[in-house]
Amino acid sequence: MNFDQTSQSEVNNSQSVNLTNENFVQEVIEKSKSIPVIVDFWAPWCEPCKQIAPILDKLVASSNGRVVLTKMNIDEHPEISQQLQIQSIPAILGFHNGQPVDGFVGVQPESAIKAFVEKLADLNGPSDNDMALEQGRTLFSEKNYNEALEIFGKIAQSEPDNITALSMLANCYLKLNEIDIAKEIISNIESPDKDKNQDYVSAKSQIDILEKSEDSNIDEEEIKNLEKELEEKPDNHQLRYDVAIGFMSKGNYEQAMSHLLFIIEKDRMWNDEAPRKSLLEIFNALGPTDDLAIEGRKKLSSILFS
Repeated sequence: MNFDQTSQSEVNNSQSVNLTNENFVQEVIEKSKSIPVIVDFWAPWCEPCKQIAPILDKLVASSNGRVVLTKMNIDEHPEISQQLQIQSIPAILGFHNGQPVDGFVGVQPESAIKAFVEKLADLNGPSDNDMALEQGRTLFSEKNYNEALEIFGKIAQSEPDNITALSMLANCYLKLNEIDIAKEIISNIESPDKDKNQDYVSAKSQIDILEKSEDSNIDEEEIKNLEKELEEKPDNHQLRYDVAIGFMSKGNYEQAMSHLLFIIEKDRMWNDEAPRKSLLEIFNALGPTDDLAIEGRKKLSSILFS
């Protein structure tokens, strides 16, 4: 989209403050002593400035008041930029406690600008949502899933792109056996960083396990029948694997892991390493800090490297 000077003015919405030589000290230096302040140095003729402006506006707005955005037209007010030795625009500076603490020049990927804004916001200490996330995690670990769900839902409403809040919301619905809702939440997370988020990986892995079990059509009664048959044929890996998949589908990961580890110990390459791959799905579903996952990883390592 092309912006003229009027468009740039429209971008300077209620989330930002237009700076002048007269108000710079008050709006930047003094204000940054209580909240981080971003200064966007721009000019009407600067095309890259017009590209970066709406990105800054959006990201600062999503910080929920933890960062203030200000903008200075260097054509109208050149003195400040000269004092700061700004030689190229767009130039973005972050101020904290009256001093510039971070910044960049030129157009950057949105992910880099987001990291810049978040870094400044973190100078305030934990946000309300950060503290709420920890409260929600505590409730989740105590199996108070309905209360945790309410907290994660509120965070997701205020931060629609918060991968952790959305993923934990899905994890709550999975624990409450609301599988379709969990699937919808996870499928709607579009961030390219989602696979780096352990809470997302956990929810997605649980859903994958459930979908795999749906394909196998194993119910509780059939699991019992398979276990009886397994007692008579303990070396039948396919039978044992079917039992493990059945336990996985019911969320009984401890029993499933026991059977999968047994097969791996007997024949680690069986069925193109299907037991090991299923075991890794369980580890992902549980997360790296879960005691059962930690113990399972130790046992798997002991088998593989013995």
